[in-house]
Amino acid sequence: MRLNRRKPPLKALGALLTGSALGLTGGAVALAAEPATTPFISELHYDNVGADTGEAVEVEAPAGFDLTGWQIVLYNGGNGAAYGTKTLAGVVPAAGVVVQTYPTDGIQNGSPDGVALVNPAGAVTEFLSYEGTFAAVGGPADGMTSVDIGKAEASSTPVGYSLQKIDGGWHDPAVSSFGVRNTAGGGDPDPDPGTGCTATVDHTIAQVQGTGAATPLAGTKVTVEGVVTADHRSGGYNGVYLQTAGSGGRPAAAGTASDGIFVYVGSNAANHPAVAVGDQVRVTGTANEYNGLTQLSIAARTDVQVCAHGAALPVPVPLTLPLADADRESAESMLVAPVGQFTVSDVYNTNRYGEIALAADDRPAPTPTDVARPGTPAAAQVAAANKLARILLDDGKTTNLSTAGLLPPYLSKENPVRVGDTVESFGSTVLSYGFNEWRLQPTVPVGADTPPTGRATFKATNPRTPAPVNVGGDLRIGTFNVLNYFVHFGGEARGAADAAGLARQEAKIVAAINALGADVVALEEIENSVRFDPADPQQALKRLVGALNQAAGAGTWDYIRSSPDLPPAAQQDVITVAMIYKPARVTPRGAARSVNDESVWFNAREPLAQTFTAGPTTFTVVGNHLKSKSPATPPSTGDNADVGDGQGEFNGDRIRQARALTAFVDRVKADSGSDNVLLMGDFNAYTQEDPMQVLYGKGYVDLNSARPDPEASYVFNGESGSLDHVLASPSMRRLITGVDDWQINAVESFAYQYNGLAAFYEPSPYRASDHNPMVVGVRTGPACTTTVTGDRRGPLVVAAGLTCLDHATIGGPVTVLPGASLAATGGTIAGPVSAVGSALLRLTGTVVTGPVTVVGATGEVTVQSGRVGGPVSVTLSSAAVRVDSVTVAGPVTLVGNSAGQAAVVAGNTVGGPLSCATNTVAPVNENRANTVRGPALGQCARL
Repeated sequence: MRLNRRKPPLKALGALLTGSALGLTGGAVALAAEPATTPFISELHYDNVGADTGEAVEVEAPAGFDLTGWQIVLYNGGNGAAYGTKTLAGVVPAAGVVVQTYPTDGIQNGSPDGVALVNPAGAVTEFLSYEGTFAAVGGPADGMTSVDIGKAEASSTPVGYSLQKIDGGWHDPAVSSFGVRNTAGGGDPDPDPGTGCTATVDHTIAQVQGTGAATPLAGTKVTVEGVVTADHRSGGYNGVYLQTAGSGGRPAAAGTASDGIFVYVGSNAANHPAVAVGDQVRVTGTANEYNGLTQLSIAARTDVQVCAHGAALPVPVPLTLPLADADRESAESMLVAPVGQFTVSDVYNTNRYGEIALAADDRPAPTPTDVARPGTPAAAQVAAANKLARILLDDGKTTNLSTAGLLPPYLSKENPVRVGDTVESFGSTVLSYGFNEWRLQPTVPVGADTPPTGRATFKATNPRTPAPVNVGGDLRIGTFNVLNYFVHFGGEARGAADAAGLARQEAKIVAAINALGADVVALEEIENSVRFDPADPQQALKRLVGALNQAAGAGTWDYIRSSPDLPPAAQQDVITVAMIYKPARVTPRGAARSVNDESVWFNAREPLAQTFTAGPTTFTVVGNHLKSKSPATPPSTGDNADVGDGQGEFNGDRIRQARALTAFVDRVKADSGSDNVLLMGDFNAYTQEDPMQVLYGKGYVDLNSARPDPEASYVFNGESGSLDHVLASPSMRRLITGVDDWQINAVESFAYQYNGLAAFYEPSPYRASDHNPMVVGVRTGPACTTTVTGDRRGPLVVAAGLTCLDHATIGGPVTVLPGASLAATGGTIAGPVSAVGSALLRLTGTVVTGPVTVVGATGEVTVQSGRVGGPVSVTLSSAAVRVDSVTVAGPVTLVGNSAGQAAVVAGNTVGGPLSCATNTVAPVNENRANTVRGPALGQCARL
């Protein structure tokens, strides 16, 4: 863009009013006139006195001509580059013209600039310019020289004027006739009035709105006056917003009538009045309610009279949420300025309807039954708070962008907007209501090509990550709902529509599973191939493992064979629970176990249990997928009925399945000889719901909810909660070093899914499913000889064996003597930790109020994901050292360590110097830089 441009930077482009442009199929330089039967640019407005309002391009074509795929492309004459493209759709109405509107200052001012009309084949049919000629550089008109129309507008051109092509020639600026064919006499049989109003105002907008939820004047014809604040004539809403001059600036409060109103001008573009944001107008129309929004409906374009142009816009209402419906009614259809922090709560519909659900909070809205027991006052309070804090950011359109082939606003392939991100700034907005939601509507429709200056923008406060957080341990176990991964198509198959779709889906799942870093993964929603081909009952699972090995290396993955305990194929679901593992990391012990009890599992997937050994540790992983909440037809009855407490249908069946699961696992534990069990998968129950309570009552601990800040695995209707869980038996919990709910799927827009928006597709982990995967770290080293839980007063001396601190509180210093081992998970140590010649020292998620000093360790040294109130010093150790994601109040020092591998010093916040010297191998940070307040020195200078 040229530096001498005399108007502000390009604002948001408007949306197509009814369709758009057409043209010839040739690639030659466009002519200034076209035959009447051929689409051509017939009217243009780009400059006027003051702010350039009402800017538009009109295309004339035979009525009924299909404009789908034609484009209007704006060109900058300074550098020859295209700066705005609109793809058109629909047929030409009876009026014989279509109008593409643009926001204030949306079309550049010339000296010169231009516009190209491009047919669906990509051929330029017209390349016109104003105030001179130039050659296009890039875009569809690349290399073409423009044709100057020979007429121009200026900064003195009156508002409401335009340049018009009449009888094959362009004319000097005159009163615009957008929406009708141009004629020598002005051409409009039903002209818009100029400035000056004759209608008598008989009501204020506030009187039409009233102080309640609906207008008290329904069915009454009224005349009101106000300033046009938003233009939604294009995009499907077919109207404008009007607000009383001088109003606004007050808080939204129940009992106060709104000073704004929506004016419905009809779906026929020929009936749309020529108005622009900032026009002072009088409107005569009938008051009514449309889906909860008070509006005036006009009968003819002459029902809107323009009294003046360039009126001052009202001051926006400061909109502070949480806010009840009655309070919001007082600002309905008014300009508003949202106040405070707004967090993205849902992006599922962004690619379809351009809307983003927001919560007025520093985090997304929680699912009530994820944080409170169903049916309790606490759950009701969460639900009420969610409603008061919820609002949708919309795009000013009703268009289904997906079916129309349009890219969505706000996000792009390279820049997603994710649940947990926050609003950086709002564009100019009005408060509207539609489709049962309060909405922040931009004052002009926005799209993918709207620059950030013309719309709301977001901060990536929940950015994508290339892998889960480091969960520690020497083994990792995960769970992954693979979104109906099917290798058959049609019939009972629920997955991809064809082989090409399967390839896209598979690429994303493979990328995600391999990046999960797990050694065992329970899978849900994978095709139960026995239902399609009894001769190859695990065909889908084998194909997935083959794809994983192709990416990770031959033999990296294997799969657990079907359990002989399962019922006959006809009684199984078309999806199943499966399990994969890395043979180099774990060894299956015995055959997989399952159940055959159709009295319980007739409508769900039977659990799958497999016992593994890893080093000295034996444990069992149980994959689960309980009955879903999807409503039945007719609705369920009895204890499966939806009673409105948030648990949905089939809660009774899920409770019975949870009880049967615990009984099944008791048998598996007895047969395996180990109480170490992980229950994993999609339980279709949020954390506080009844089926989960059954499992908690049997001693299983939900590892995610036990964290200080649990994460959600699923997003539904703007609320985040966990349907997916990893639960540990008491003995297994003592082996857990960390858990992560990897935020790659539920927080992403459907646009990024394999069958979402083709332009956004990448074979990446992001939106590989609609559920987030989970992974836990497991310590499989020596068995604990002493386990400390709860509070212990005074110092602790570890003289021999392995002492495990399981979320314990130690009231004094801890000393580890030569040859002894200490493993602490969580908890607090009120004093220094010192170890000389230790065989193992692990502090995972532990808060130590004093320093940590390790000298001459002969085994692993790990300080991870906790806080240390003093220095951390590891010297003269001969084994692996890791200081990872720790907040350290003092310096960190690694000196003279002689292991044959690099120590890891990564992701830490260090309150003093970070110093490393004379280590056999220089430490590394695994591409996760440390934050160091003091200098980073020696071998750690670049960490």
